[in-house]
Amino acid sequence: MPRVALTFFAALVASLSLMAAPSTASAETVIESSALVNGYPATLTFKVTARADSDITDVTLNYAIKGRGTSALDKPKNLTPARNLSTEVVIQVNSSSNYIPVGSDFTYHWEITTADGGTYRGPDLEFFFLPPGKDWKNVSNEFMTVYYHGDRENIASAYLKAGVETYERIGKQLYNITLKQIPVKVIMFADESESDLARPGSGSTYDSAVTTCGTKVEIDIILLIPVTCGTPDRTDTLRHEFAHTLNETAGEGVPGERGLGKLPSWMDEGAAVYAQSVPGEFESDFASAVRSGRLIPFSQMAVPTSNPNQVGVFYGQSWAMVSYLINKGGPEAYSRLMATIKAGKRYDQAISEVYGFADLNAFESAFKSAVGAPQQTSPTVRPTTAATPTPRAQASATATRTSAAAASPGAGDDDSVGRGTIVIGGIAVLFLLAAVFALLISLMMANNRKSSAGNSRGSPPPESR
Repeated sequence: MPRVALTFFAALVASLSLMAAPSTASAETVIESSALVNGYPATLTFKVTARADSDITDVTLNYAIKGRGTSALDKPKNLTPARNLSTEVVIQVNSSSNYIPVGSDFTYHWEITTADGGTYRGPDLEFFFLPPGKDWKNVSNEFMTVYYHGDRENIASAYLKAGVETYERIGKQLYNITLKQIPVKVIMFADESESDLARPGSGSTYDSAVTTCGTKVEIDIILLIPVTCGTPDRTDTLRHEFAHTLNETAGEGVPGERGLGKLPSWMDEGAAVYAQSVPGEFESDFASAVRSGRLIPFSQMAVPTSNPNQVGVFYGQSWAMVSYLINKGGPEAYSRLMATIKAGKRYDQAISEVYGFADLNAFESAFKSAVGAPQQTSPTVRPTTAATPTPRAQASATATRTSAAAASPGAGDDDSVGRGTIVIGGIAVLFLLAAVFALLISLMMANNRKSSAGNSRGSPPPESR
């Protein structure tokens, strides 16, 4: 057969083989619409409508929050395969098991699988989570954005300026760090009742007794309200909360680049108060605790207090402890302390390494000597109930009344003694009667045994049958 004919024949066979082979291409899939319903403060509902030439058998929402270094998957609760369908995924944003704060910046897309095995990936979408129904505006610089609503541009700008000053004083001069998690987003609410919906709860007792002016809910998200809070300068709330971001960056690391260590609460809160323009009421709370011997033992300062009556002392003492270390070794030593903790050293070991204290007790003793506090501290009295904060004086009085009631036998001592004597005499009489009764029973049983023995000797044996 000629070469040309062979070539044509081979091409024909190849074409027929391709026609006979099954197609691996997926049926056409189209996302007709995608929407997001902001159900603040509880939920975000992601909706999608799609169609395909083959039944849609699976739908997946793939989402991530910028700056967290993680992504998540979620699926509709119920899905009936169909070529045309609408479905949704509901994400809890403020529940006991899941918290996603306002200020979170979402990226997300849908993935759809059809019955023929094909998979379709929808386009990337974005969503910035803020409470709905407000005309949100913002002011910003290269590392921070302050979001506000209403006529609050001036205070928002003042917060932004305070952020610049705090970054310079704490971030650069004290820690010598550069922010990596930017922009830091500051969400300014009108008042505490508005901000309460956005932040995770601390517990009913704590919340009812303590006003929360601001909260750092993520390394790059701060919630606050524009009020003075313990100092004359209302921007101190921003300085305080932004310092938490700087503390975390210097002492623990940012998401995706975490160090090995964990800052104790007194270092975190103490440096945050140190970042304020003045420590304000926390300084007077600390001074009062020194005078009355009510300083909190250093061993209990690693975690925040849950007692609302001790909040002022905890913050004031934390500020004093941090200030003592900064004054003792200067910014270089304190920056080295943060870096040592970040590298994985336990905080008490890091303090010993950087400052030369033998242990935490030696640090505590030196600190108390420096501030003029007695070496022994009085135990902290907790509230008498968990539901309502109780002042220490009331707690002490209640305990005293309870002890007195338990120790006193009754309204009058003479009456109590008389009743006791009567009871003892009655018990003696009962014992005497019981003894007499037992004697009579014994005599009766003896007489019965004698009578029985006499009858037994005089009677013939029974007949056998």
